[in-house]
Amino acid sequence: MWTIAVVILGALYLYDTFANSNSLCLSYDNNLNNYGYGDCGGPSSWHQKFISAGGQRQSPINLIARGSICIPSETVDPLVFSCEFHVPPCEMKLYNTGHNVVIYATWGSGKRPIIFGGPLTDEYTFLNIKFRWGPNENEGTEHMINGCRYAMELQAAFAKGVAQQNFDIVEAARSGSLLILSYMFMVTPIDNPYVEPIVSALRYIKYPGGCVSIEPIIISLLLPDFSRDYYTYMGSMTFPPCTEGVKWIVKPEPLLISSKQVRKFRKLHGLGGPILMNTRPVQNVNNREIFYYD
Repeated sequence: MWTIAVVILGALYLYDTFANSNSLCLSYDNNLNNYGYGDCGGPSSWHQKFISAGGQRQSPINLIARGSICIPSETVDPLVFSCEFHVPPCEMKLYNTGHNVVIYATWGSGKRPIIFGGPLTDEYTFLNIKFRWGPNENEGTEHMINGCRYAMELQAAFAKGVAQQNFDIVEAARSGSLLILSYMFMVTPIDNPYVEPIVSALRYIKYPGGCVSIEPIIISLLLPDFSRDYYTYMGSMTFPPCTEGVKWIVKPEPLLISSKQVRKFRKLHGLGGPILMNTRPVQNVNNREIFYYD
């Protein structure tokens, strides 16, 4: 049974960027799944196995307002979220990859949500959504905002050129074709009704390789659109092989989630037991420029 789970997990990891309705084929090294977040094989040792993890432009980072270059929003084109963000998908699935929860969706029109404008010179097409959490409500995000961490972080991946076969997410990062849109979640006493359908379905994907279809959620309810008040910088994937060349857009104003909802994510299991955390510590900014669009 566990052998089957491992095989499924490996397949899901190879498929870690969402295939569209035409089923994109992804190229990956099976060894990339051999990492963790604990003391053994955790983030502090990733650079020993994955060369990119020791680079100078790694993610996540601590985003500090006073150290950022401020760009007045009226001086640039607004960041635009296409109408597909507001159209219900025809299918939505949750997967337990053994490290986190990933949401995949397809749209009946064949079109997918696109983001462009602002700091982007191209259109980026939606791939998937991942969640990051930690052992408590103060250590759940990968990015820090002015030295503060929140309960959870939602990371939505987008890319240029996702229509071709054999799409490679590592190569997309390396070539500067990968965008990750990030939102923070702050704990509140009240459940977030938009996240609740996902939380309620977690019990069906408790173990690695678990997959369940859920009632499709309009993506804009999880990824609210915005045109100002965000950070952007060049970084990396936050999980091995930590390839650099990723453009990040981080919305600092947190969304809300209840403590009860966050706890249910910690009940999910990886191959080594409950997934109590799946976050990489902040990395050195080094000489990078961090932009804030006010």
